[in-house]
Amino acid sequence: MKKIIYKCVALFLVCMFLAGCWDRTEINDIAFIVSSAIDKKKDQYRIAMQIPLVGQLGGQTGGGGGTAGSETWYVDSASGTTIREANNKLQTSLSRTINTSHRRTVVIGEAMAREGVAPVFDILSRNPQNRLTALILISQGEARDILNTDVQMEQFPAEMIRELAIMASKRPVFLSRFMSDLLEKGSDPYAPVITGSKTKPGGKGKSNLKIDGLAIFKKDKLVDIFKDDHMTAAQILLNQARQPEFILDLPNQMGKASIQLQQSKASFHAAEKNGKLSMTIEVRAKGIIMENQSTYETRENDQFYIIQKALNRAVKENVISTVHRLQKLEADPAGFQDQTIRSMDTKNLQKMKWDKVYKDMEIHVIPIVTIEQGGVLYKTISH
Repeated sequence: MKKIIYKCVALFLVCMFLAGCWDRTEINDIAFIVSSAIDKKKDQYRIAMQIPLVGQLGGQTGGGGGTAGSETWYVDSASGTTIREANNKLQTSLSRTINTSHRRTVVIGEAMAREGVAPVFDILSRNPQNRLTALILISQGEARDILNTDVQMEQFPAEMIRELAIMASKRPVFLSRFMSDLLEKGSDPYAPVITGSKTKPGGKGKSNLKIDGLAIFKKDKLVDIFKDDHMTAAQILLNQARQPEFILDLPNQMGKASIQLQQSKASFHAAEKNGKLSMTIEVRAKGIIMENQSTYETRENDQFYIIQKALNRAVKENVISTVHRLQKLEADPAGFQDQTIRSMDTKNLQKMKWDKVYKDMEIHVIPIVTIEQGGVLYKTISH
């Protein structure tokens, strides 16, 4: 009798471990989000999400915004008085459960960014499903339009957005890094700006995406977008410039030259005298002549050093102009305040009101940029 009881108990215990996948979630029941866009209009937040259509990824690439035919991705959106409410409304229109653990990029509309991005990071940091390794970008115009762009070189826009963000700087701006700059005292956040553009393969205009600026924040609010020379100089200040180029107008109207900087590095040193702060910025870099449309020869002679001197002057002028623009905005993405805290006596610093001190801070730029390569052709063919 005891043997029968033991066998029944053993059988019962074995059955407990053979319960199967009663709580399973099938992959075709999940909507994997690869990119999100967040906009705000008046008092309404609008969330847009991009979902790859896995069944279509093996077919023809390109096309967007639907489930019919050969489109490889689908974008849906919803609005609400809070981001969470908009997210919940979006879920009601999807037949699959939203999963953001594979999200690679988050695009925030310019209007939303100017009002403040704190609500975005509140919800992103509370839900453990949200990965803070996603990249953050700011769109000029509505962020939803970025997700709906029919890109040409990738299977869906999220991948294009990700690749552009990675190429925009030495260290891409992840959500975690943006949040760190936002919360820590001594520096302000920044992020790349993405916009829609037109490409003309074969002479026919087609939609595309491009990085078109650097978004500058003061605390959690977007205050300006730097482009062209100011964007380049800002990235040099941030030590994020990836091979920036300077197109120089050379002295005596001798033409132009394009110089690409390699291994650029900016370092800061703060000093205080009679209650006035000064910041010395040293920029070190190596340059390569990529194009020479001037009459100057690029071998090591006096003409070569004229080009090098013009390059140093351009770097200095651009950096000073960019810092002055940041001072007017009272934005500090380069971390001048943090560097001042490290360099100066804490007692003297506590007596100084940073906002006023920062606006009046004297700027000294020391460029140490040498041209190491002038190319095989030291003299232009046309001269």
